[in-house]
Amino acid sequence: MRAIMVMFDTLNRHMLPNYGCDWIHAPNFKKLGEKTVVFDQSYAGSLPCMPARRELHTGRYNFLHRSWGPIEPFDNSMPEILKKNGVYTHLVTDHQHYWEDGGATYHTTIPSN
Repeated sequence: MRAIMVMFDTLNRHMLPNYGCDWIHAPNFKKLGEKTVVFDQSYAGSLPCMPARRELHTGRYNFLHRSWGPIEPFDNSMPEILKKNGVYTHLVTDHQHYWEDGGATYHTTIPSN
């Protein structure tokens, strides 16, 4: 099974040809949208960046039970669940601090088996 989830929490969908924008040249986004599922609606409970990404990873509303923060060690992250079930996962980010040790970041140093 192959699954790719692309999260752009700072990209306005109205600037993409997949959602009707005809003045932005983004052929790779258009090609990706033609070959995949494109979601027309998404509702985030906690914005911006890190809390919203935590919600997408875990399915839990971040601000219902705590303030700003990344994934915690007790969270069940969707890429980790997929990996445990035989689906290859790979995370790429534009925020390097997600991979730093300490502070309950998106990267864990505890190997999962």
